Amino acid sequence: MSSDNKKFSIDLHEIQKEIFFGEAARFKIIAKGRRFGLTRGLAMFVVFRMLNRSGINVLWVDTIYSNIERYFDRYFRPELKKLDKRIWSYNKNKSELKIITEFGNSVLDMRSADRPENLEGFGYHLIIVNEAGIVLKNRNLWQESILPMTLDYKAEVVIGGTPKGKRTKKNEKHLFYELFEKGLTDAAGRYKSYNFSSYDNPLLDKEEIDELVKETPAYLRSQEIYGLFIDKGGSGIIKGSWWKFIREDEVYKERWIKKIQIWDTAFKEKQENDFSVCETWLITPNKYILLNVFRDRIEFPDLKKAAVDQYNLYNPNEVWIEDKASGISLIQELKRGTRIPIKGISADKEKLEYINAVTPLIEQGRVYLVEGKEWLKEFMDECEDYPNVEFDDQIDIMAKFLNEAKEKITEGIPQLKTLRRKNIPRYKGFR
Repeated sequence: MSSDNKKFSIDLHEIQKEIFFGEAARFKIIAKGRRFGLTRGLAMFVVFRMLNRSGINVLWVDTIYSNIERYFDRYFRPELKKLDKRIWSYNKNKSELKIITEFGNSVLDMRSADRPENLEGFGYHLIIVNEAGIVLKNRNLWQESILPMTLDYKAEVVIGGTPKGKRTKKNEKHLFYELFEKGLTDAAGRYKSYNFSSYDNPLLDKEEIDELVKETPAYLRSQEIYGLFIDKGGSGIIKGSWWKFIREDEVYKERWIKKIQIWDTAFKEKQENDFSVCETWLITPNKYILLNVFRDRIEFPDLKKAAVDQYNLYNPNEVWIEDKASGISLIQELKRGTRIPIKGISADKEKLEYINAVTPLIEQGRVYLVEGKEWLKEFMDECEDYPNVEFDDQIDIMAKFLNEAKEKITEGIPQLKTLRRKNIPRYKGFR
């Protein structure tokens, strides 16, 4: 087993080595721009420590469960394949990695911040907080769950991510920013802060970063590219004052072109922690009206039923589903089992690019929301706070819908329809 340890080479660039093996601060806080390579570096660092320290317990805290799955497959698994497969095992249900060496058995627990109840009750030698700009907006998660777990073994803590503003939505100082400031001024050396931009990753093509800079709004470049903490006030891409509103009874007086439902499904078929979202839109000659938002954490069998239920409620002309992950299975099931008019759509651009492309429509007052709906505040908050949000599924599919549909709004399109309340024949289930 010792030979496996010697074979494992930790392939970090010089700046990553400075962070992980430089100064001996117990709490290290890294504010970085996108694509700096921190998550991959953290994964290699964790495997290295588990191989070379006497049986240690490690905690990895991330935003949502699907990120944990993706990061393990993308960053951990390739490193683990360098080892003898007999010395390591990964329990996907528990999100638990075990490595056996001559030093003892080491365990990595991977947990998501959206289920804080799963974080409590253990002591750790090493704690990783990834995507800290999102995770640490919940101050209680740090104070009540993570920090107490550092006490048993005086854990080393590495906290990193792209900043999400100096203050939270409640106008409190963001804990990530607070800890970063502490690392800049701590004379005792327990806290150490680092700041790196996307350009500091020597493995990236600088011209590609230049392109990313061009695609990022000026007021977000400091945060997203240079890893700096900025004041969030007025920094969101979509302003709350841009929305237009319409009463539900007025909707039914509209002359309209098409009614569309669009789905963003959870990452995998049995995913419990990600949201699946369905938005129902009405296209008229001069506006887009968001009729409804359905949003829930549901497993795949219930997702199929929800798709049929939403179709029955609104009788859209088409149902658009992104053809990736569980969306592929949903498309297949609905085409096989119903007569629902399904259209698979593909995303060929980055999320931010989609959103930037449709903000002029919202700013011009061409996107309407139905007044008095229970989903309204949550939807508007997500749009106004983006990109400083934990979940972005609602704004994501809104942007994809508007990008796909904006060519369909043209004055003078024939065969406009009048929306009427009526009884719609319902699908009772799958054939």
